[in-house]
Amino acid sequence: MRSERSLRSLILSYLLLLGAAVATEGRELTNPLTAEEVACNELQLEQLLQRMSGAKGGEYHPPELPTYLLVSYSNANGFYDGLVATSEFFRLNVGQIPPADSYEQYLAFNINPSIRTLLLNPDRPELAQVSLNREQSSSSLVEPGPWYNIVLKLDPTLGGGEPLVINNFVEPPIGSGYNGFLANSTKPGRGLIADGLLTPCHDKLTDFDRHVFSILQRVSRANDLDEFLQPDRKVAIFRGEDPHVYRLNFYPIYQYLEERGRMAVELRVEWDDQGRLTTAESKIRRACTAEGQLGCTSLQDRQLRWFVIPPVFGGKEYYDNGATQSGGFFLLPDNPSDSRTINFTTLLAATTWNEPVW
Repeated sequence: MRSERSLRSLILSYLLLLGAAVATEGRELTNPLTAEEVACNELQLEQLLQRMSGAKGGEYHPPELPTYLLVSYSNANGFYDGLVATSEFFRLNVGQIPPADSYEQYLAFNINPSIRTLLLNPDRPELAQVSLNREQSSSSLVEPGPWYNIVLKLDPTLGGGEPLVINNFVEPPIGSGYNGFLANSTKPGRGLIADGLLTPCHDKLTDFDRHVFSILQRVSRANDLDEFLQPDRKVAIFRGEDPHVYRLNFYPIYQYLEERGRMAVELRVEWDDQGRLTTAESKIRRACTAEGQLGCTSLQDRQLRWFVIPPVFGGKEYYDNGATQSGGFFLLPDNPSDSRTINFTTLLAATTWNEPVW
C-alpha cells in the first residue's frame, strides 16, 4: 500500500513538473490585439506625430544633421515615450566644417497627463495638464552650439497656443549662468484630449512590448533612396494583431516640414522561452488603395528603405555600417521588396538588452 502511494506521489510530482515546464515554455509575453485596437494605436501615434517636431523646419541650411523622431507607448495605460536621434551624417558638408560625420545624439522623452488639475488661480475651473519630460539617463546632453542641438516641440493646444518644449542642453553647474536648458514642460492638454490622444485604446500592452518598443527606437533608421539631401524622419512604433507582430510607420519630412506619406512595415519578431529576441521577418506593406486608409504604404513620389543599426553609446560611439541589417524598401508605384530577415541575436550581442530576464 505504502509503495503504491509513493508511486502515485511520484507520478503526480512528475506531472506537476511537466505541466510547469510546458507552461513556462509556452507562455506568451504579449497579448493578441483586435484589428480595431491596432487601428486605434496607429491613428493615435500618427496624430501625435503631426503635433510634434524634432527638426528645425523651414529651408535646409547645410551642413546640418537630419533627425529621427520615434514614438511608441510607454505603458498599458496608453501614455507615450520616444526618442529624437540625430543622424551620423550631415545633409551636406561644405569644407568639412563641421566634421564630415558625427556621433548619433539622443534626446529620450516621455509624455504624460499630470495628476494635478487644480490651477494656481482658484477662480479657474479644473483643467487637465500634460507634461513633456526628458529622460536624462537615456539622453546624450550637449553644450548649446550650432550642430548638435535637439529641440523637441509638442503642440497640446486646440490651435495657436504655445507648444511644450524640451532640449538636450546640458544643465550647467549651480552658480553658473543659465544656458537655455529645458528638461520639462507642462501645459493644458485641451488639444490632446479633444483628439482622444490621452484616452487608451486598450490595456493589453505588456512590459515585454515596452522592451521591444525601446529597442526598436534605438535601432530603426530609414533613408530616401533618391534624395541627395536626406529628409528628417518620424517613426511610429506599435503592436500588430498577432502577439509576435510589431508595426513601424516611417514618415519622411522634407523642407518646410512637408510630409510625403508613410512607409508601413510589419515586423514579426521571434523570441526564445526566456524572452531573448532571436530573429524577425520584415515585410513592407503595399500601397494604400484609398485616401486616409491605415495599415498600408502611402508614399507620394518618394522611395524609402529601412534598416537597423547596432546599438551604440549615444554621443560617444559610431555604429559599424558593416553591421547594419536591411529591413527592405519600397519602390513606386507599388513595389515593396521581398521580406527580409533581421537577426536580433547578432544585433544585440554586444549589449545587455537581450538577457533572459522575462
